[in-house]
Amino acid sequence: MKIAVTYENGQVFQHFGHTEQFKIYEAAEGKVVSARVVETGGSGHGALAGFLRGLGVDTLICGGIGGGARSALAEAGIQLYPGAAGGADAQVEADFDDDEDDEPAEKAAAPAEMGELKLTPRAKKYMKDNGIAAADVSSIQGTGFQGGITERDIKASPLARKLAEKTGVDLSTVQGTGAGEKIMKKDVERAAAAAASSGSDELQIASVVPYKGVRKIIGDKLAHSKFTAPHLYFTDAVDTTNLTAFRKQLNENSEVRIAVSDLLIMAACKALKKFPGINVTLKEDQIVTYKSINIGTAVAGDNGLVVPVVKNVQNKSLTDVAAESKDLVARAKEGRLKPEEYSNGTFSISNLGMFGIGNFTAIINAPEAAILSVSSVRKTPVVITDENGEDTIAIRPMMNIQLSVDHRLIDGLLASQFVEYMKQLLENPVQILM
Repeated sequence: MKIAVTYENGQVFQHFGHTEQFKIYEAAEGKVVSARVVETGGSGHGALAGFLRGLGVDTLICGGIGGGARSALAEAGIQLYPGAAGGADAQVEADFDDDEDDEPAEKAAAPAEMGELKLTPRAKKYMKDNGIAAADVSSIQGTGFQGGITERDIKASPLARKLAEKTGVDLSTVQGTGAGEKIMKKDVERAAAAAASSGSDELQIASVVPYKGVRKIIGDKLAHSKFTAPHLYFTDAVDTTNLTAFRKQLNENSEVRIAVSDLLIMAACKALKKFPGINVTLKEDQIVTYKSINIGTAVAGDNGLVVPVVKNVQNKSLTDVAAESKDLVARAKEGRLKPEEYSNGTFSISNLGMFGIGNFTAIINAPEAAILSVSSVRKTPVVITDENGEDTIAIRPMMNIQLSVDHRLIDGLLASQFVEYMKQLLENPVQILM
């Protein structure tokens, strides 16, 4: 079985007739076994329908689509799921989840005109926006006022509607997890179970969402890293007095705003040059040391944790890094990064200072061998030794840094030298640019 999704930057593209890419999924036994992105090589619904037929596609998931395109796909024998939005992979997974529960397809209904149907205004708009023909909803039993067909009715699968009637679940209160937020049987089952438990002494559930998509990918990667690579940790405290003053001075003359994270990237680059044994990965039975210094910074976006990578930092200036990093982070938060922009990293930095975290331990971003965690700046009493060797206590802005390393590749001595050099650079930031 082959499933095609209109595709752009990991998302479902919303205009079928203008899509420049499809993501093609090969499926067997209810699971995706492979996926690839293909260029369309044509435009217009007729050409695109023929293109999909030539690839042997059985099913299309898309956003908006017109009547002519629907006819062309029907002639090509391609099943259509319009009105999808969000991540392409998530929509395909949701489609599979419901396939197991679907009843045999109903016989094609006689053509129906929009005026013959009792539709709510929102339902009419939804059909218009997503190119849904009246014939496709003529068999739906409406749950609205006096049997009117609502937007939720259209977005619910036949089996979900039947189960909702049986269990008394109000579809307007159910959040769909299928393509285009389509309400599946499992969504109604969760809503029914939650309603049954309310008012009892049993544990009440606010919501249940599938553990899949980006969240599952991140979880699987972290679990593999944590339980495959023996982690070893090295922590030190950094006095940020000079770092703060240096950054302020830079921003007085820089056309690009310099962030603390930019100075961290540049400092890490210089430290990796001095200690290349940190800039390594394990590939099969070989320890690979890289000349390229590609540094990733962990960013929390709408679709989960992403680590955009600044490539070849060793060849770039501070302002180059600042401009590139700012662009990458902004697009990462919006879910617009290309795969190559968050891959091929050799070292990562996880900075939670802006969230007020005093100290934390980061899990290595496999297949890299090390990650630096950076905590918030806090005023702390510290012992200061003056030029005469006299000790005094002073209040200083202190920041914890911690290096997590794969102990299979990196020994404790090397890791401790790296951390101490990072401390030296951050406390004497002029050295970062020397």
